Amino acid sequence: MQAPIAIILAAGHGKRMLSDTAKVLHEVCGRPMISYVVEAARQAGCRSILVVVGHGADQVRSLLAPEPDIHFAEQSAQLGTGDAVKACKPLLRDYHGPALVLVGDEPLLRPEPLAELLKRQHDEHAACLLGTALVDDPTGFGRILRDSAGRFLRIVEQRDCTPEEAAIREVNPSCYVFDLPGLWDALDQLQTNNAQGEYYLTDAPALLQSLGRKVLAIPCLPPEDILGVNTRLHLAQANALMQSRIQNQLMTAGVTIVDPRNTYIDGRAQIGRDTIIWPFTVISGTARIGQRCRIGPFTHIRDGTTLADDVELGAFVEVSRSHLEPYARARHLAYIGDAHVGPAANFGAGAVIANFDGVAKSRTLIEAEAFIGAGSVLIAPTQIGSGATVGAGAVVTRNQFVPPGTTVVGVPARPLKPTSSASP
Repeated sequence: MQAPIAIILAAGHGKRMLSDTAKVLHEVCGRPMISYVVEAARQAGCRSILVVVGHGADQVRSLLAPEPDIHFAEQSAQLGTGDAVKACKPLLRDYHGPALVLVGDEPLLRPEPLAELLKRQHDEHAACLLGTALVDDPTGFGRILRDSAGRFLRIVEQRDCTPEEAAIREVNPSCYVFDLPGLWDALDQLQTNNAQGEYYLTDAPALLQSLGRKVLAIPCLPPEDILGVNTRLHLAQANALMQSRIQNQLMTAGVTIVDPRNTYIDGRAQIGRDTIIWPFTVISGTARIGQRCRIGPFTHIRDGTTLADDVELGAFVEVSRSHLEPYARARHLAYIGDAHVGPAANFGAGAVIANFDGVAKSRTLIEAEAFIGAGSVLIAPTQIGSGATVGAGAVVTRNQFVPPGTTVVGVPARPLKPTSSASP
């Protein structure tokens, strides 16, 4: 017995998405769908992951190839899920142990039920263990048929259901644990006598049972975990559910989100306790936000940004790829891009860092307690010394250094000359 591996099916065309992007690469809360499935498999205990690619194979490979525990099998023709899994056989010929088989378009799967399935399969010595779900609306799913004693019989795809079978509420979300190499025996016997004319993986459990192997179906998957994304509507539903999970986790950890319905937070972001997020705020990518910060409303914190503790960003402020030290603040109408902002530095309304010249983005250094006046522009690269003041409407030009304690005004910015006293 070897440590579990995972097979993730990601070869489908996703025609109903009407997209040139491979279906499993469409994003949910900032991450491609398949990334969530890969992470769930890893956290469930899978030591190696085999991704079956087909349509959009190069796109999927480009995303996942840098990850050392991921390998690829290619389904050259779209002949069904059974054929997709069979494409893995050459790579798994010498593998003996459990294989967790998942689909790449169910981003809401969580690792805990998957780990439970792997454990039950091991404890029960089952050739196949299916994770099933009980749902109010089974439309689109294969139905689980059981005998009068409740024992698993087979899976019937919706297209092949009788009216009585279509009314069954226990469904197959395509979440299996198979024992290898035993699965290959069933795959070799698959037929295409179904509505799609394809080799259904869903036929494999019943075939294994007919060979005298032990097959169990366990209703252990929560309904919200099994949403498969086949349309843009499904994608929106997955985003809403994932966003709720992300925000619930943050609020449980001590973050205040004033209006969750009107706030968007990327699942990769980190936010410290006692930070307050006001409505219409967007926090995207790998943003890192410290404790006791005040963010929003209408604030956009973009990927690559780090806010230390006690930073304040107010209405219509955007920060991108920047690091703000403690007590830095920009309370309204400012853009801070590619900058390091020192402790207690302050941005006035309408202040802008012009970090892009049409070809390259440049850095700006703003030191401690500097004041960047209303409507001013800092043209990167530039440096503002500690305690310096950039007057309202001033334009600090490229490569200009404003010395510590200096006040600059005008266009271009020049040091403010002291006013001479009048003669008596």
